[in-house]
Amino acid sequence: MSSFSSRAYASSADLDRLIDFAQQATAARWPRSSYMKVGDVVWMLYGAKPGDPNIRLWFDGSRLAAYVSFEPPLHVDFDNRPGLAQDDLLFDEILHFAEERWQDLARLGRGPIPKAYAMMVGDTLSSTALDSDGRRISLLERRGFSRADGFNVLYSRSLIEAPIGQPELDAGLCLRHATDADLDARVDVHRDAWSVWGQSKITVESYRRLRSAPLYDPELDVVLEDSDGRFLSYCIGWADTANAMGHFEPVGCRPDSTGRGYARAVTIEGLRRMRARGLRTALVSTASVNERARVLYPSCGFVEVDRAHYYVKRID
Repeated sequence: MSSFSSRAYASSADLDRLIDFAQQATAARWPRSSYMKVGDVVWMLYGAKPGDPNIRLWFDGSRLAAYVSFEPPLHVDFDNRPGLAQDDLLFDEILHFAEERWQDLARLGRGPIPKAYAMMVGDTLSSTALDSDGRRISLLERRGFSRADGFNVLYSRSLIEAPIGQPELDAGLCLRHATDADLDARVDVHRDAWSVWGQSKITVESYRRLRSAPLYDPELDVVLEDSDGRFLSYCIGWADTANAMGHFEPVGCRPDSTGRGYARAVTIEGLRRMRARGLRTALVSTASVNERARVLYPSCGFVEVDRAHYYVKRID
């Protein structure tokens, strides 16, 4: 029997705990990548409600030992604190929780599988493991998981060792950051950009909440605007000042505007703004199926540092 205790996500104080957890895990795994960076934490949880049954925290004493976020209908993101003792016992508890959530949702009617998980089948539970995390791969495989075809590519770029350059813009286009006066337009470009992967859950109200979330910096919420005031592309940058790292989550471009360098322009501008804040490294990731992004990021100076492969387990 383990000595860990667990409970559901409870309050904004837990968001602060998870931000601190992500900073420490990122530092411990450097120069390879980590699971959730600070930007991932805020982007995923800024709208979480207390008692959310899909988010759970584990503690050893008063210190956060692990987190789980179950994404219906079949995917679970989690991480244990690097170097944690008895992490195999905690691993069992986490996966048991994930399988129970899977079963609960199956009984309620789980709904369609998102396009991002199209490589999965409906009776499986999925998670990811970094190629650099041999221990996690071994623990997953010993518990019945096997590697699937899909993966996420994780990139890194120095902000100080190579020039960033100026974004290249066509006449009539301008780069700036989103303001409180841009809520509708900013939500519209996000929803349009991600429509190719399914319907976005972002609304004007949820985006307004994001703008007051911890670590959100409005000047790192970069947009590319045309002469008619229409946003064509955007990115959000996050500053992990403890590690002097920046992180992009998300980056998007309207489907009718792809292939013109617009996503590259906002990314380059985001890199320039990160460097101006004293950050030394930038991180970003994308799914293996996102072929445009896998061309975009290397064109901005990013290099691949790790991959997070999907692992799946069939559930009866």
